[in-house]
Amino acid sequence: MKRLSLLAGILALVASVACAAGAPPGAPGPVALTVSLPDPGQKLLYVHEVMPVEPGALTLYYPKWIPGDHSPDGPIGDIMGLEFTAGGKRIAWRRDGLDRFMFHVDLPAGVQRLGIRFQFPSRDRVTSNLLDLTWDQVALYRAGFPTRDQMFRPALVIPADWQYGTALQTDKREGKRISFKPVPFNTLVDSPVIAGRYFRKVDLTPRGSSVNRWLDMVGDDAAAIAISDTQTADFRHLIEQAQALFRSHHYGSYHLLLTLSDHTSVGGLEHHQSSDDRARGGTRMFADADHFMLDASLLPHEYTHSWNGKFMRPAGLWQPDFERPEHTRLLWVYEGLTVYLGDLLTARSGLWSPRVWREVVAYRAAGMAYRTGREWRPLADTAVAVDYAAPDAWANWRRQNDFYPEGELLWLAVDMKIRSLSHDRRSIDDFARAFYGIDDGSFATHTYDFEDVVAALDKVQPYDWAGFLRGWVEGTGDQVPLLSGIEASGWRLAYTDKPSGYQDALEHVGMGELEGKGINQMFSVGMFVANSGKVVDVLWKGPAFKAGLAPGMTLVSIDGHAFSAQALGDAIVAAQRSGKPLHIRARSDGALNVYEVDYTGGLKYPHLVREPGKTDFLKRILAPEPVAGGS
Repeated sequence: MKRLSLLAGILALVASVACAAGAPPGAPGPVALTVSLPDPGQKLLYVHEVMPVEPGALTLYYPKWIPGDHSPDGPIGDIMGLEFTAGGKRIAWRRDGLDRFMFHVDLPAGVQRLGIRFQFPSRDRVTSNLLDLTWDQVALYRAGFPTRDQMFRPALVIPADWQYGTALQTDKREGKRISFKPVPFNTLVDSPVIAGRYFRKVDLTPRGSSVNRWLDMVGDDAAAIAISDTQTADFRHLIEQAQALFRSHHYGSYHLLLTLSDHTSVGGLEHHQSSDDRARGGTRMFADADHFMLDASLLPHEYTHSWNGKFMRPAGLWQPDFERPEHTRLLWVYEGLTVYLGDLLTARSGLWSPRVWREVVAYRAAGMAYRTGREWRPLADTAVAVDYAAPDAWANWRRQNDFYPEGELLWLAVDMKIRSLSHDRRSIDDFARAFYGIDDGSFATHTYDFEDVVAALDKVQPYDWAGFLRGWVEGTGDQVPLLSGIEASGWRLAYTDKPSGYQDALEHVGMGELEGKGINQMFSVGMFVANSGKVVDVLWKGPAFKAGLAPGMTLVSIDGHAFSAQALGDAIVAAQRSGKPLHIRARSDGALNVYEVDYTGGLKYPHLVREPGKTDFLKRILAPEPVAGGS
C-alpha cells in the first residue's frame, strides 16, 4: 500500500509537534488571521491577515480545491475590498492572468510584514443568531510551501454573548475576541467553527473512554437545539457502534458540529476531528419525527469520513496545497462506501430502524434502476466529472453524482459477496477494521489506490475483486449487477401503489441526504415534478417523454383537474382502470399545450420485500455490534 511507514509516521508526528510549537520548517510564520463579525444582520465577515514576508515577489493563493468538495469551487468571486499594506502604505497587487485564485505582490525593500484585508459576504452561513465559519473562505496563503508547513494563528471576533464549538484549541477568550492556538493551514481549513446565541454542547463520550466526543449545536432559537434524551442516547450509540466497527480512532477529540437553522444552506462536510453539518430539517430536526428521519444519516455519514476520506484517502485526493487539482476517480470508494457504512451505523445506533434503512435503500435502488444514463455513462465517469451544481433537468439520462447512491448498492453487493464466499464468517466489517483500523490514534493521513482496495478485500476474502469492481464501475447498462446485493441478502426490489414512509416524508416534508424535493413519479409516468407543478426531470424515452413533456414546463391541469400531487396520483389510478391516456395541460415558453401520456401501469412506489425461503442477511447486517469499553 502507499502508506506511511512507521518511521515516516514518527517523523510526521515530530514535524506536527514542531509546527504546534510555532516552528514549521521552511515557511515564515505564523500568520495572524482575524475574522470579525461586527454585525451578524449584515452577514459580512471582515478579514485581517498579518503575514511575515521578505522583500521581493510574493504569490498568494485563495483556496481553490476544498477537501471534501471534490471540485475547484472555492468562492473566489465573493471576496471584496481586497487590500495589501506594508509599513502603513498600500501595496499594489495583480491577479494572475490565467488563474483567478492566484495573486501577485511585489514587496519593496525593508518590508517584514504584509497586511491583508478583505470582506466576505457569508449569505448562507450567517444569521442574526449564529455563524458557521469555514476558514478556507476567509484566508490567503503562500504559494511555494505545503499548507501543512504554513502556520496560522487564528482569532474570531463575535458577539460577547455567543458560545462556540470547534476542534481548534482555544488559547484565551476576552469578551468578543477568541484566540485559538496556532495550527498548520491545512489543519485550520479542516477545523470549522460554529457559534451563536443559542448553543448547546452534549457529551457523547463512551463510558470508559479518555477520548472526548461532543455534539455541538447552534440554532435559530432555544427550541431548535432541544434534543431529546432518546435522540441523545442514539447519538451516543453512534459513537459506540463506530468504535465497534473500526476499532480505532484518528483524532484527539471529535466534535459533531450541527447547525439547526431555517435560514442557512443545508448539507455536510467532513473534517478530520469534526464535521460541519447543516440540518435539512432546520429548526424542526429534533422536534418532528419525519424531519429527524430525513436528517438522521447526515452526522453518521460525515463521522464515518473521519476514517474513510480523512485518515484513509485515495492518493489522488491528497495534494500538498489547495491549488493543485484533485484526482477524484475513486470517489465510489471515498463517498460510496461512506454512504454504505454511514447508513449501517445509522441503523445500528438506532437513529434509523431497520425498516427505514430498507425504505431508503429501496428508494435509491429504484432511482438507479431508472437511471437511464447508465446505458451510456459508467459510474467511474460520474466520479471523474463531479458537479454539485449540475441542473436536475435530464439528470436521469445525463447522470449526476451517482457515486453516492449507486456506490451504496455496489458496497452492499461487496458485503454480500464476502458473506456468501465465506459462508457468512466474514463481512464488510472485517474489511473496515483491516483497512481503516490501522495505526489507532494516529492523525497522519494514509493514501491508497485501486490496487490497495483490491488487495485488502482479497485478504478478507479471496476473489477476483479487481474484475468485479472494474466491471461495475466501468460497465454500462446490464453489465452492472445493480441489484445483486439486495437480491443476495434475501430481499428484492418491488413496487406497490403505496409510498414508503421515507418517500412520503420526502414528498411532504423536505429532502433527504441524497434525494431531491418534490413528487417522484419517475417509476410510473416518468416525471419528477416540484410541488409547484414545474417539471424537474423526465424519464428518457419514458411515457411523459414520448408525449412531448420536458423539464422546465409547468403542469397546469391533469384530466381537467388543477394540478396537485393528489390530482396526478388520481389520474394515474384512473388511467390504469380505464386504459385511456392521461391528458395533461402544461405551460411552456408562455404557450399552453395538451399532452397525452399513454401510461396505464398504475402507481409505482419502491419497497424491499422478503424472498421466501432465503436467509434474511439484512437483519444480520443491521444488527448492532457488541460494544466494548475503552477508546
